Amino acid sequence: MDRTGWGLAALGGAGVAFAAYPALRPWTDGPQVWAQPLWVPSHLLGVVGFALLVPGLAAVWARLRGTPGERAGWVALLAAGAGAALVLPYYGAEAYALERIGLPGSGVGEAQAAALAEGIRLGPYAAATFLAGLLAVAVAGIAVAVAVRRGGPGGPGGPGGVLLAVALVGYLPQFFGPPALRIAHGVLLAAGCLLLAVAMRPAPRGAVSTG
Repeated sequence: MDRTGWGLAALGGAGVAFAAYPALRPWTDGPQVWAQPLWVPSHLLGVVGFALLVPGLAAVWARLRGTPGERAGWVALLAAGAGAALVLPYYGAEAYALERIGLPGSGVGEAQAAALAEGIRLGPYAAATFLAGLLAVAVAGIAVAVAVRRGGPGGPGGPGGVLLAVALVGYLPQFFGPPALRIAHGVLLAAGCLLLAVAMRPAPRGAVSTG
């Protein structure tokens, strides 16, 4: 498998991680939930999703080289990289800090734990960088849609590019939805990643293009 192939495999892996994160995440918020065994691993799957999205989009850009979609593919890659860099510290704080607060031996009362959690989640630096990161992810989604649409026969995107674009643009709004919506969003994001990865596979040697 060449480097592009590994990148597309990373894109598929990102989709699986994005779907598993909300599906496994405990949804009743509070100190007792933060200390549950799946709290940290589920959030780490979100981290893995963003980490693998970047090499995945690098492979998409590589497949679009020499097509009208190349520039938009490069914008998608840069925006996804910036977005991942900005959102991942928030995921770390959400996972590790809240777990420590929720442990039975932490000595933190429930009311105090809720106040600490709100400070961690909504502190000005945390909220600003997280928002900026998710806006960058949305830009990456729009750029992906443009890139695969312009790619033509040299870079077919199929419905995967559209699904991935919709899911990335919707990453910020879905945080305000109920658990069922957030789980459905993870499935949509996975479908976009996996379908785009399959569509971007190089044609077998000797295959005749009909585009």
